Amino acid sequence: MKCLRWRSNRHRIYLLVACGALFLLNRHLTQEESRIDEEDEELTQVDVNEDDKKIECEPPGSIESKCIADNGKSMKCWKDEEDVYFPVSYLKKRFDMTGKLGKDGSTFELYTSYAKMRSPDSTYDPLGPFGHFSTYSVETRDRVRCVSAKTDVPMSTQWDPIPYYYPIQISQYGLQHYSRMKLDSISNKSEASPKDDVILGVNSKEWKGAAGMHETTERLFFNDEQMGKVVNISAGAALANAGAYVYLDKSPDLHVISFDWKPYEANSSFTVLAKMKQDDLLVLINYVYSEGNGKCVWQEEERISDDYIVQKPKKDGQVSYSYSYIGNSPIGEWSTVTRDLLVDVARALSSGDNRKKDDNVVLHAGDLRLVSLGFRGELTVKQKITQRREQHSHAFYAAADWLVKNQNDRGGWSVPVERSIAERKLVLPPGWHSAMAQGHGISVLTRAFKHFNDEKYLKSAAKALKLFKINSSDGGVRGEFFGNIWYEEYPTTPGSFVLNGFLYSLIGLYDLSQLELMIDENDETMRAKIQEAQELYSAGVRSLKQLLPLYDTGSGTIYDLRHVALGTAPNLARWDYHAVHVYLLKWIAGIEKDEVLSKTADRWIGYAYGKRAKHN
Repeated sequence: MKCLRWRSNRHRIYLLVACGALFLLNRHLTQEESRIDEEDEELTQVDVNEDDKKIECEPPGSIESKCIADNGKSMKCWKDEEDVYFPVSYLKKRFDMTGKLGKDGSTFELYTSYAKMRSPDSTYDPLGPFGHFSTYSVETRDRVRCVSAKTDVPMSTQWDPIPYYYPIQISQYGLQHYSRMKLDSISNKSEASPKDDVILGVNSKEWKGAAGMHETTERLFFNDEQMGKVVNISAGAALANAGAYVYLDKSPDLHVISFDWKPYEANSSFTVLAKMKQDDLLVLINYVYSEGNGKCVWQEEERISDDYIVQKPKKDGQVSYSYSYIGNSPIGEWSTVTRDLLVDVARALSSGDNRKKDDNVVLHAGDLRLVSLGFRGELTVKQKITQRREQHSHAFYAAADWLVKNQNDRGGWSVPVERSIAERKLVLPPGWHSAMAQGHGISVLTRAFKHFNDEKYLKSAAKALKLFKINSSDGGVRGEFFGNIWYEEYPTTPGSFVLNGFLYSLIGLYDLSQLELMIDENDETMRAKIQEAQELYSAGVRSLKQLLPLYDTGSGTIYDLRHVALGTAPNLARWDYHAVHVYLLKWIAGIEKDEVLSKTADRWIGYAYGKRAKHN
């Protein structure tokens, strides 16, 4: 009887130890390694459905043993009379799996893919929301240095420490906000709803001014023929000067401000004071006419000596940052300013020369409240300061306008930094073009043409077709693989043939090809461009059907075909990119009503849940 009791107790001890070990292991496993994606997708780990198969802890009756796998090092495992149990850490590494404890705390869930497989909810609409881009948050990605105060679009540090404009990122920013705007309109939650907006500064008494000996501020109120009620401000230009200011609404949901101003001197500036909810930290965000040494946002510095300048430390619970505003609009002209302080404060707090990926700050509605908006220098401001929840229309407009203004003679949006691939076996010098950028750009511009009813966007979209007919070796994006046309995301020589970038380029071509009914029947030039887009799209789809099997591994997908030309190992797609492949392939299958493409996507979904192709 003693032996039986000891064995029973021993089993209980083993079970408790094993479950405790799995709990600690789970905490380690669920902290996925940081991933730097190549196309600025918002690709993050997500949980599978709760009703997926659950794998329990070590069953009672198992005993600790020693196991060896693939002639490797021995490891601790467990066995009972019927089975052998390997550590989850081994399974994760060996089979690229992940897992976590269930919500009840007593079961351990093991699953193949860390990325959720999505399928489109409806048939693709060329003028509708762009897939699930409404869930994206381009402006909070760690490689987005700021949303420029000059252009109101993101600036990237993905491949270079000096912020630059990355066309794919800018287009995704526009498509993200367009998608949110469309979904809001469907649910009758217009961002322009009066109940969501707060108007300040209309009453002259709301405008305050410093009255100290060294901070005299003059305010002159009058009616302007063009703008209506305005205030003319004359205040010291130093950032230490409070200037003329208006207290803002305290609601934490109203983190977007908008106003019209006309600065007369380059030392004019405006500042928003925000207060953090967590620690009451006061954050000053200054918008100044300065280049900032190539930075788009930086922490204010102070001079210790002629040779020693340091960043100003946190002082009295307050920090100060500046955004470069130079180039946004000419001095002496009216312009509209719209800024999302939730984003600007987060990007400022994430700035720093020695910042790491873990330093990325993401703020959510409610994390701060705005305190005041102040002005310095010689300037005039319209007496209407608007606070609102969102800026979707403005962000979409900014992205579309950037594409129009920055399109080159070849119809492209070049990337101004070097891109190296496959351990520098393939290198693109600064100034290269991307089929994904062209496709995304067209998707933004066709929607802008419809939304803003402005033909400049349509003309820009049509101009973007030119690079699809120019070979990669000549600076275009057109490649060939065994006689099949391919639109190259990275137009290297030899080609890399990235799948997701190619699929996105097809979507852009399709978007433009569907505008025929919106074009004047007498506009033969534009109608010819619409037909050209249709031909480029159709040629791409034919290539897709021919080459798609090359991307199927039987257990996942391949990111590109670089291994064919370079003679290297295949570049397998991570699960997040596999999910993108599935979604885009479902889009194309729906457009083409192609059963083979749809079944291929279904098979790829199965791979994410452990299914494998049959062997011989």
